Amino acid sequence: MSDNQPAAQPNANDVLASLASAADAARQVYLVALAANPGADLSQLYVAEMKALALWSDAQDKALNNDNAIAAAQSNLDAATQAIRNALSTIKDISTWATLANNLVQLATTVAKFFP
Repeated sequence: MSDNQPAAQPNANDVLASLASAADAARQVYLVALAANPGADLSQLYVAEMKALALWSDAQDKALNNDNAIAAAQSNLDAATQAIRNALSTIKDISTWATLANNLVQLATTVAKFFP
């Protein structure tokens, strides 16, 4: 392959898998926070979870655009998802979880924009 050829774009299934993983991580954030803080107001986390799930759901039946930025966006989303999974057992503060979940949803929103 020539150095002038663009890198292969991730396929729709790869991107959908990243969005599904992000939605699952957002769900895990909500469940961990719920277990650690019974009775607390977790509405922000629930909203983030629902947004991540909706982004994945909306993208399922759409085709992927061949946009060069998709690989970087997907990589950022995967990194954020993994970071959240790694931190599930360590963070107890709901506001920290809310910030992480909102950041995850923002990245998922960026990735989902590559679906027309």
